[in-house]
Amino acid sequence: MLTRVEGPELEAMRQHWAQAGCAFDFVLYRVEGPDAPGIEIHRQALAGLLEQLEWPPQDVHLDRACSRSLDSSEVRALMKQGGALERAFLDPPYGTKLGAKDFRDWLTMLCLLPDDELDVADWVGNPDEAPERSTWSDYFDAGKEWWGIWCLTAYNPRCRTLCVLAASTTD
Repeated sequence: MLTRVEGPELEAMRQHWAQAGCAFDFVLYRVEGPDAPGIEIHRQALAGLLEQLEWPPQDVHLDRACSRSLDSSEVRALMKQGGALERAFLDPPYGTKLGAKDFRDWLTMLCLLPDDELDVADWVGNPDEAPERSTWSDYFDAGKEWWGIWCLTAYNPRCRTLCVLAASTTD
């Protein structure tokens, strides 16, 4: 079972990041129960993110979404300083006022802690190498033009949290 994590501090940080040009949509859940969540819980969390968007996608087929689990070396490379996720966070198409500290604060708030054994699922992959992986939602159409697309779910077993982050934008 998932419980959305909310509160004034989280909302203040969300507003700060949005006003500063963050291209990512995200949501954080607490995972209830003793077991690690299966892929269907990841899919449920993903549905929760899509439902909360200010401009929700019109064409979504979550049943067609296929995840790929990232191994520990891929997760470390993704989260490291100067890695692909940080570059996307700090260099969106319309620019940003965010810096490396904001990125680290964002990861911490989402419980994406590099020393924890995260279970990360990529739901879209690289649109140039596997364009069919992102056809399950029109949310990703804009990002395929240039900047890129992101859709990850990440479970932190130590914190018992599951976060979803997604981005798709173009110039």
